[in-house]
Amino acid sequence: MKKIIMGLLLTGSITSLNAQTEVIKTTEVKKAKKINEKGLIYDTKVKVVTKKEKQTKFNPNQKNKLNQDVVESPITVDKTIMVDNDSDIFYDSKAKVKYFKYKGNKYDFLIDQNNLLITYELNNEDITSARAIKSINNNFYVVEGKDFNGVGYFNKYGDFIIEYKNQESNNLEQAIFETFKM
Repeated sequence: MKKIIMGLLLTGSITSLNAQTEVIKTTEVKKAKKINEKGLIYDTKVKVVTKKEKQTKFNPNQKNKLNQDVVESPITVDKTIMVDNDSDIFYDSKAKVKYFKYKGNKYDFLIDQNNLLITYELNNEDITSARAIKSINNNFYVVEGKDFNGVGYFNKYGDFIIEYKNQESNNLEQAIFETFKM
Protein backbone atom coordinates (compact mmCIF):
# COMPACT_ATOMS: atom_id res chain seq x y z
CA MET A 1 0.00 0.00 0.00
CA LYS A 2 2.86 2.37 0.84
CA LYS A 3 4.41 1.74 -2.60
CA ILE A 4 1.15 2.66 -4.35
CA ILE A 5 0.78 5.90 -2.37
CA MET A 6 4.45 6.83 -2.97
CA GLY A 7 4.02 6.07 -6.67
CA LEU A 8 0.95 8.33 -6.88
CA LEU A 9 2.73 11.14 -5.01
CA LEU A 10 5.77 10.86 -7.29
CA THR A 11 3.57 10.89 -10.41
CA GLY A 12 1.71 13.96 -9.13
CA SER A 13 4.95 15.85 -8.49
CA ILE A 14 6.39 14.99 -11.92
CA THR A 15 3.16 16.10 -13.60
CA SER A 16 3.28 19.44 -11.79
CA LEU A 17 6.93 19.92 -12.81
CA ASN A 18 6.00 19.60 -16.47
CA ALA A 19 3.46 22.41 -16.15
CA GLN A 20 5.72 24.99 -14.45
CA THR A 21 5.67 28.59 -15.53
CA GLU A 22 8.41 31.04 -14.67
CA VAL A 23 6.98 34.48 -13.87
CA ILE A 24 9.05 37.64 -13.42
CA LYS A 25 7.26 40.77 -12.23
CA THR A 26 8.88 44.18 -12.09
CA THR A 27 7.24 47.29 -10.70
CA GLU A 28 8.26 50.84 -11.52
CA VAL A 29 6.66 53.84 -9.82
CA LYS A 30 7.23 57.42 -10.97
CA LYS A 31 6.09 60.22 -8.69
CA ALA A 32 5.63 63.93 -9.26
CA LYS A 33 4.37 66.79 -7.13
CA LYS A 34 1.39 68.86 -8.28
CA ILE A 35 -0.52 71.82 -6.89
CA ASN A 36 -4.32 71.80 -6.98
CA GLU A 37 -6.66 74.80 -7.40
CA LYS A 38 -6.63 75.48 -3.66
CA GLY A 39 -2.83 75.64 -3.55
CA LEU A 40 -2.35 72.28 -1.81
CA ILE A 41 0.61 70.15 -2.89
CA TYR A 42 -0.11 66.49 -3.64
CA ASP A 43 1.71 63.53 -5.21
CA THR A 44 0.78 61.97 -8.53
CA LYS A 45 1.96 58.49 -9.42
CA VAL A 46 2.32 56.33 -12.49
CA LYS A 47 2.87 52.68 -11.65
CA VAL A 48 3.96 50.23 -14.35
CA VAL A 49 3.93 46.51 -13.56
CA THR A 50 5.66 44.38 -16.19
CA LYS A 51 4.95 40.65 -16.12
CA LYS A 52 7.13 38.29 -18.14
CA GLU A 53 5.92 34.72 -18.34
CA LYS A 54 7.83 31.74 -19.67
CA GLN A 55 6.58 28.18 -19.61
CA THR A 56 9.21 25.60 -18.68
CA LYS A 57 9.49 23.01 -21.44
CA PHE A 58 11.65 19.93 -21.49
CA ASN A 59 13.37 18.19 -24.39
CA PRO A 60 10.74 15.79 -25.84
CA ASN A 61 13.50 13.33 -26.88
CA GLN A 62 14.34 12.84 -23.19
CA LYS A 63 10.74 12.12 -22.18
CA ASN A 64 11.53 9.14 -19.93
CA LYS A 65 14.81 10.38 -18.42
CA LEU A 66 15.14 11.60 -14.87
CA ASN A 67 17.16 14.78 -15.52
CA GLN A 68 15.76 16.30 -18.71
CA ASP A 69 17.26 19.26 -20.52
CA VAL A 70 15.19 22.44 -20.59
CA VAL A 71 14.49 23.78 -24.10
CA GLU A 72 13.92 27.41 -25.05
CA SER A 73 10.33 28.59 -24.96
CA PRO A 74 8.82 31.97 -25.86
CA ILE A 75 8.29 34.73 -23.31
CA THR A 76 4.95 36.54 -23.04
CA VAL A 77 5.08 40.14 -21.80
CA ASP A 78 2.14 42.09 -20.31
CA LYS A 79 2.28 45.58 -18.84
CA THR A 80 -0.25 47.09 -16.45
CA ILE A 81 -0.23 50.87 -16.17
CA MET A 82 -1.96 52.58 -13.22
CA VAL A 83 -2.28 56.36 -12.90
CA ASP A 84 -3.09 58.41 -9.77
CA ASN A 85 -3.73 62.06 -10.71
CA ASP A 86 -5.26 63.42 -7.51
CA SER A 87 -4.66 63.68 -3.79
CA ASP A 88 -6.45 60.49 -2.69
CA ILE A 89 -4.62 57.19 -2.16
CA PHE A 90 -6.40 55.29 -4.96
CA TYR A 91 -5.34 54.90 -8.58
CA ASP A 92 -7.68 56.73 -10.96
CA SER A 93 -7.16 54.67 -14.08
CA LYS A 94 -5.75 51.29 -14.99
CA ALA A 95 -4.83 49.95 -18.42
CA LYS A 96 -3.09 46.85 -19.67
CA VAL A 97 -0.74 46.61 -22.64
CA LYS A 98 -0.54 43.29 -24.49
CA TYR A 99 1.67 42.65 -27.47
CA PHE A 100 0.47 40.91 -30.63
CA LYS A 101 1.92 39.99 -34.01
CA TYR A 102 0.13 40.41 -37.34
CA LYS A 103 1.75 39.95 -40.77
CA GLY A 104 5.20 40.11 -39.17
CA ASN A 105 4.55 43.44 -37.41
CA LYS A 106 4.35 43.98 -33.65
CA TYR A 107 1.12 45.60 -32.43
CA ASP A 108 0.45 47.06 -29.00
CA PHE A 109 -3.04 46.67 -27.55
CA LEU A 110 -3.79 49.18 -24.80
CA ILE A 111 -6.70 47.59 -22.94
CA ASP A 112 -8.76 49.33 -20.29
CA GLN A 113 -12.19 48.39 -18.92
CA ASN A 114 -14.23 48.75 -22.12
CA ASN A 115 -11.81 49.91 -24.80
CA LEU A 116 -8.94 48.76 -26.95
CA LEU A 117 -6.41 50.97 -28.69
CA ILE A 118 -4.47 49.12 -31.38
CA THR A 119 -1.17 50.73 -32.35
CA TYR A 120 2.05 49.84 -34.12
CA GLU A 121 5.38 51.56 -34.58
CA LEU A 122 6.54 52.91 -37.93
CA ASN A 123 9.77 54.93 -38.27
CA ASN A 124 9.94 55.42 -34.45
CA GLU A 125 6.40 56.84 -34.40
CA ASP A 126 3.32 55.20 -32.85
CA ILE A 127 0.54 54.82 -35.42
CA THR A 128 -3.05 54.16 -34.32
CA SER A 129 -4.41 51.31 -36.40
CA ALA A 130 -7.86 51.01 -34.82
CA ARG A 131 -9.96 51.61 -31.74
CA ALA A 132 -12.44 49.17 -30.30
CA ILE A 133 -15.20 49.30 -27.71
CA LYS A 134 -16.47 46.27 -25.81
CA SER A 135 -20.00 45.19 -26.68
CA ILE A 136 -22.78 45.16 -24.11
CA ASN A 137 -22.69 41.37 -23.74
CA ASN A 138 -18.86 41.43 -23.24
CA ASN A 139 -18.16 38.71 -25.82
CA PHE A 140 -16.75 40.89 -28.58
CA TYR A 141 -15.44 44.32 -29.52
CA VAL A 142 -16.70 46.70 -32.22
CA VAL A 143 -13.54 47.73 -34.10
CA GLU A 144 -13.20 50.96 -36.11
CA GLY A 145 -10.10 52.40 -37.67
CA LYS A 146 -8.11 53.14 -40.77
CA ASP A 147 -6.95 49.53 -41.11
CA PHE A 148 -9.97 47.57 -39.85
CA ASN A 149 -13.71 48.05 -39.37
CA GLY A 150 -15.49 45.03 -37.99
CA VAL A 151 -15.94 42.79 -34.97
CA GLY A 152 -13.09 41.52 -32.79
CA TYR A 153 -12.79 38.91 -30.06
CA PHE A 154 -10.19 36.94 -28.09
CA ASN A 155 -9.98 33.21 -28.86
CA LYS A 156 -9.09 30.47 -26.37
CA TYR A 157 -5.36 30.90 -27.13
CA GLY A 158 -5.40 34.62 -26.24
CA ASP A 159 -5.13 35.74 -29.88
CA PHE A 160 -7.29 38.66 -31.01
CA ILE A 161 -9.32 38.06 -34.16
CA ILE A 162 -10.97 40.81 -36.21
CA GLU A 163 -13.63 39.85 -38.75
CA TYR A 164 -14.05 42.64 -41.30
CA LYS A 165 -15.34 43.29 -44.80
CA ASN A 166 -12.58 43.76 -47.37
CA GLN A 167 -13.55 46.89 -49.32
CA GLU A 168 -11.77 45.78 -52.53
CA SER A 169 -13.01 42.18 -52.79
CA ASN A 170 -16.30 42.73 -50.91
CA ASN A 171 -15.60 39.51 -48.95
CA LEU A 172 -15.58 38.84 -45.21
CA GLU A 173 -12.00 38.30 -43.98
CA GLN A 174 -10.21 37.62 -40.70
CA ALA A 175 -7.16 39.34 -39.26
CA ILE A 176 -5.57 37.17 -36.58
CA PHE A 177 -3.33 39.01 -34.13
CA GLU A 178 -1.24 36.28 -32.49
CA THR A 179 0.00 36.71 -28.95
CA PHE A 180 3.51 38.13 -29.33
CA LYS A 181 6.15 35.86 -27.85
CA MET A 182 9.61 37.34 -27.27
